[in-house]
Amino acid sequence: MSCKDNDKYQQDSNCVCDIVKFIDDIQKAYDDFIGCPTNCLNPVLGATHHHGMKPNTRVISLYTKTGELFFGHFFDQKFCETKSSEFFRVESVEDCCAVLRVLDVDRKNLGVCEFEKTNQSIVVDLNCFCGIACIEDTFIPGV
Repeated sequence: MSCKDNDKYQQDSNCVCDIVKFIDDIQKAYDDFIGCPTNCLNPVLGATHHHGMKPNTRVISLYTKTGELFFGHFFDQKFCETKSSEFFRVESVEDCCAVLRVLDVDRKNLGVCEFEKTNQSIVVDLNCFCGIACIEDTFIPGV
């Protein structure tokens, strides 16, 4: 989804900011509804249960105004190395300033992404982004 690709958005509005605020709201107040397809604007968090656990996170990726995928970096203590990830969890939003938790992905199981929280959060100005992709609603322990 891109602000520039949709005429219904005004030039002075920021659809990425609005969507991230919306995701923050639904993560804070999700209910027991099941059965809706997952997308960025789905008002229900968790169309399906994840391994019997109710989803508590809408995983997102962001695109810069130049169309590049945005990455956050974190230190993986298990392997003693710095890694990067394009996946985030919205922790909080105030105006268009968001705190995003960088998520790691366990890619051991082909076809199944297991998202894990990291100890790294970043603060971003949502006005610096022009695209957002919602990956999936999932349960992440400890968030």
